Amino acid sequence: MTIAILLVSFSILLLIGVPIAWCMGVASLLAIYLGHLNLPAAWFAQQTIRGADAITLAAIPLFLFAGELMNRGGLTKRIMRVAEHIFGRITGGLGLVNVATALVYGGISGSATADTGAVGSIMIPAMAQRGYPKAFAAAVTAAAGTLGIIGPQSVILILYGVLTNTSIGGLLVAALVPGAFIAAIFMITSYVVAKRHGFPRNEDPASWGEIGRDAVGALPALLMPLLVLGSIIGGIATATEASALAVVYSFLVGILVYRELPLRSLYAAASAAVATTGVIMMIMALATPFGWILTVEQVPANAAAWITGLNTSPIVTIILVLALLKIVGFWLDLGPALIILAPILVPIALAAGMTPYQTGVVFTMTLGIGLFTPPIGTNIFVVCNVAKLDMWSVSVWLVPYWIASVICVAALVAFPGLTEWLPRLLGV
Repeated sequence: MTIAILLVSFSILLLIGVPIAWCMGVASLLAIYLGHLNLPAAWFAQQTIRGADAITLAAIPLFLFAGELMNRGGLTKRIMRVAEHIFGRITGGLGLVNVATALVYGGISGSATADTGAVGSIMIPAMAQRGYPKAFAAAVTAAAGTLGIIGPQSVILILYGVLTNTSIGGLLVAALVPGAFIAAIFMITSYVVAKRHGFPRNEDPASWGEIGRDAVGALPALLMPLLVLGSIIGGIATATEASALAVVYSFLVGILVYRELPLRSLYAAASAAVATTGVIMMIMALATPFGWILTVEQVPANAAAWITGLNTSPIVTIILVLALLKIVGFWLDLGPALIILAPILVPIALAAGMTPYQTGVVFTMTLGIGLFTPPIGTNIFVVCNVAKLDMWSVSVWLVPYWIASVICVAALVAFPGLTEWLPRLLGV
């Protein structure tokens, strides 16, 4: 009875457009009052506060703030220029530049939405001006924006670490090779699409002096992920302390090195970081009583028993888990989906033979496909707003990237070394 009230009320609220945090909160309260739990209202308040009471979560607003400072300090255009020197001469080279810029910027912002918005605002107009279809420019930006969740400052990987008690430093290191691998697959996809449609390439190579100046100009920004990971791996700082270092470093680079970060923009950068953090923390807080009720009602245990009771091979079990993640990822944003499903599906994936770091990266990437998949794909809405296009025209160009993403997830499952090799080498 209790679980029926919880899930039915949650589904109805979600379908009528209520924000996900309030869906979980109201559904939990209805389950408490109408179910058989016999819990006081104070219990709900205590659980909600406990959900946001984790010092590790303090890294989220700090990493977001550091990314905002870097972007407002002129980071994105510098990365783009360096990437264009490397890939611009290839057919459809600006598509590759788009992916490369998203990879580097995503390693600094830690957010897919921030990555997509920052890169899209520069790359979509630039690609359209040089003869690329605007819908293709928007599509490659939406797909490449997911690299923001598989980087050295990934907000989602921090959430996963908190939810599953997995080393955050280890997760961030484990995501480096998969992030580069996925970027390479997206670049190959962009090249194939460009070759097929005859997209242009840059016929005016830059001088060595210009290349050198742009590379030196981008170097301070590129060092920030190394600062973050180096301090964590070296035992100098925790993830939270490293995020504070990132803020200080971003501020100094924007003010003293690039000299493009006006002090008046600090408020806007802080406001953007706080707004995003508020959404995440509210979801984390209200997901705690929701998840507690699911656990007490033995939903995770019953789901695990059902899947294992199918007597399937480990690979079929993993496919079932990933299929469920993908279906949910169509309808829920990444954070809420991870918060709800991780306690249920992570133990099943581990029992099927996946490793903790591999599971974190694979879950993140699988849910991340939903960011550029209709009908709720956040990245699609961002690029459609920038490019002034409808979702359908962009989605047609996204088909090759959906296929590429499935190939990437399959490779991460089939080859655990992609996620395990670097953490093992660095001892994290």
